[in-house]
Amino acid sequence: MDPFLVLLHSVSTGLVSDELTQLKFLWPGLLGQKFSPRRSWEADLRAAFDIICDNVGKDWRRLARYLKVTDAKIDAIEEKYPRNLTEQVRESLRVWKSSRREDAAVSHLVRALRACQLNLVADLIEEEQQARGLENESKSSRGGGGGTTMSLRSWDSDRPALGTPW
Repeated sequence: MDPFLVLLHSVSTGLVSDELTQLKFLWPGLLGQKFSPRRSWEADLRAAFDIICDNVGKDWRRLARYLKVTDAKIDAIEEKYPRNLTEQVRESLRVWKSSRREDAAVSHLVRALRACQLNLVADLIEEEQQARGLENESKSSRGGGGGTTMSLRSWDSDRPALGTPW
């Protein structure tokens, strides 16, 4: 998560609505909109999962081992989805995400992919992340948020945002 957004959140939780509105100059377009770093983090991970599932193939076991998924869990995943490679990959990523909890990040996945010599997949994820970043910047500069966001005051919620499967 962006350290500036975390700091902005910690400051904003103790403010009333009028004070929060006065802080708009800190990030033009962000406070008027609604924003959730949790939703952004989950959307980024979900997008990275999709790219990995589409491109890793039979190398998923090596990636899972690098991500510290145990051999027993890898075997269980193979047994659960014997003929569905995409689901095997996705389940291994879910296991990794649940073991890392809040520490699960796209940067960890990219690092793991590069360590497993899956550089093309890592490049695809980085390109997609850059495109998402540019898209989000253009939305915030236009003042539009697409209506799929949450307020700054709900950052500390442990529940997933509406419409997110995890």
